Amino acid sequence: MSQPLLSIGMIVKNEERSLENCLKALTPLRQTIPCELVIADTGSTDKTKEIAGKYADILFDFKWVNDFSKARNAVMDKCSGKWFLTVDADEYLLPDTNEIVDFLNSSLSEKKKLASVVIRNHHNKKMNGTFTEFNAIRMVRTATNIRYEGSIHEHFNFTSTDECQILTDTVFNHDGYANISPQHIAEKEKRNLELLEEELKASPQDLRLILQCLESSTQNPEKRIYYTNLAFRTLQNMPTPTNDGFAPICAYKALSNAEIDKSTNLSDWFDWTFKTFTSSNYILIDAKYIYIKYLFNNKEYEKIIEAGSEFLTAIKNFTKNKISAENPFLNPIVHIHPIHINTIKTLIANAFIETKQTKNALKLLEEIDFDSADNYVITNWFYNITLLDAEAVTKVTTNKLNSLFLKQENNENVDTSLMEHTNSIIKGLFSCSQEKPHYKIFSSLDNDLGISARLCEAKTKKEAERLLGIIKDWNKLMPSALKQAIILKADLPKEFYSTNQAHLSFLINDISDYAEELVDVLTKHYSDTQKFNCFGHISFIFNLLTTIILNKSTNISDISKSKYLEKLLDVSNEYLNICYNPELLQNEEAIVCILPQHLFCWYLIKAHTRKLNAPLEYIKTLRLALNRIPESKPVIEFLIAELQKEDARKKQEQIKNASPELIALAEQLKTMLSAFPEDSPELLAIKESPMYKQVAFLIEN
Repeated sequence: MSQPLLSIGMIVKNEERSLENCLKALTPLRQTIPCELVIADTGSTDKTKEIAGKYADILFDFKWVNDFSKARNAVMDKCSGKWFLTVDADEYLLPDTNEIVDFLNSSLSEKKKLASVVIRNHHNKKMNGTFTEFNAIRMVRTATNIRYEGSIHEHFNFTSTDECQILTDTVFNHDGYANISPQHIAEKEKRNLELLEEELKASPQDLRLILQCLESSTQNPEKRIYYTNLAFRTLQNMPTPTNDGFAPICAYKALSNAEIDKSTNLSDWFDWTFKTFTSSNYILIDAKYIYIKYLFNNKEYEKIIEAGSEFLTAIKNFTKNKISAENPFLNPIVHIHPIHINTIKTLIANAFIETKQTKNALKLLEEIDFDSADNYVITNWFYNITLLDAEAVTKVTTNKLNSLFLKQENNENVDTSLMEHTNSIIKGLFSCSQEKPHYKIFSSLDNDLGISARLCEAKTKKEAERLLGIIKDWNKLMPSALKQAIILKADLPKEFYSTNQAHLSFLINDISDYAEELVDVLTKHYSDTQKFNCFGHISFIFNLLTTIILNKSTNISDISKSKYLEKLLDVSNEYLNICYNPELLQNEEAIVCILPQHLFCWYLIKAHTRKLNAPLEYIKTLRLALNRIPESKPVIEFLIAELQKEDARKKQEQIKNASPELIALAEQLKTMLSAFPEDSPELLAIKESPMYKQVAFLIEN
């Protein structure tokens, strides 16, 4: 067999999640040029070797010795190609292989010693969101005898990158960081740090090793703080830190860790870093990104505007030439994705608002693209909007939100989790608890959300009913809109009661906090059992009343609570008889299996029938309800207290209306009772007499 043009080498262990996709992605390249695939397994216990065996030309076992370079070099020893390419099992070559094929077939490949490819690190599992990418030297001409060195974060032992061919269109997607659990990260960092610390003992000033220690201590606060301090101590003691290519990256990573730990030195370290590294993109972009968020947390708005302008300028300059003036083979610039840019724009916009520069704020908010936004951006965008005058932002919100919701309705490529987050924020802005009428900014929307906003501003029953009549999706009805419709006594259409149960629960929970304000209309207009027009209607009222009664946080007066309880009794009778077989409602043993809210109301009805003629049974029934439904404690205590108040009132009324003859008899008996010791037979006999019972309320009171 003639010598392969390219040997692809891999080391693997327990990679069944990704290995098959990785090897399939290499197939087009292997079919285009003479290739061999050499794989070393370092101790897999899953199906990794079985998968590798289907694709590899050479598959062998390598005993793990805590040294990545030894494993990589063992693979290289078994390769015979003119060029060697190393690939990890969670990396997937994109289909366009023209660039690498053309390079390997050209005379240029005889002159170069090394070649780099693009590694694209994705931040989500589907690889369709944010990512960072960098040039990684993954290829070497085997005749150069360049080898791997370093037990961890292994690298080729070259001294100059001048003879490296940079391949900009040969891209590997990498999803390893998106698919790793926090526990796995912690275990991996612990292993890496142990190996790095051994190397650091021999080279304590090596910034490359210090940087790797910073990156491998993120899950260990004690180590993280130690290496952050070590990094700045080393950097600040260097005569010319700008001469070391690792220095600015090291400073950025140390600042990132220091911000996490809220270091007291953070402000000074920011100042030193910006003064020292005046042209590094790691500082102008990545460190500045952290700095602006730090300023935002400290409400230093003037500094945010200045630093934000510098950040956006640096981004503009960087995008002109993706390979910066710095070493292109070091860590990637992280905060260049549109999501990061949008984040900074929202923070600058907030600073403009706080410094009364509304026009500048609006300009930035108009630039935010929801297609390049995450939850943080969306949250900040809405927060800024709510700080501005509603009329000033109507155009901005109308255009952006109409576009966003249109995409959602048309099932276009809209991030589901992002849309859910957006909807949750909007729900919050429409909450009945909002003092400022944020809903006004949605009034111009031509969808159900806009109808909700206009319903919040309705002044008459007729206007409210007109708007209710044109709603298409009742799951978009907002709490404050429903509250206003109820206040205006608008009749809710039958379609409303068919709303998704989860959304109905959301509406009920929100408006139940305003039970005091709504007590009269809810206990009269909406809960008249003669006006229920469908099961959904009575179900909605029943659930609303029980939520108000059983919600511990509901703050209503005793008078309002009594009104709601009276109405709940009335509605429950009808509702339970619709929901359950009458025979079941008569079976006390079987009834305990029904829903807690229903069971509470069943006990409430039963107790009420005993209240007048058997007060002790009334209390006993309420306490049984408390035992079955613990969350009913506040209302049970209220009902018992009300009974005691009623008993006390009746006794006072009896005392007030007692005749002189009864009062005289009571005094006579009191004198007689005082002559006997407590618990004596004579005393007990007198208390059992009809004469005593006739005036007991006067004596015992």
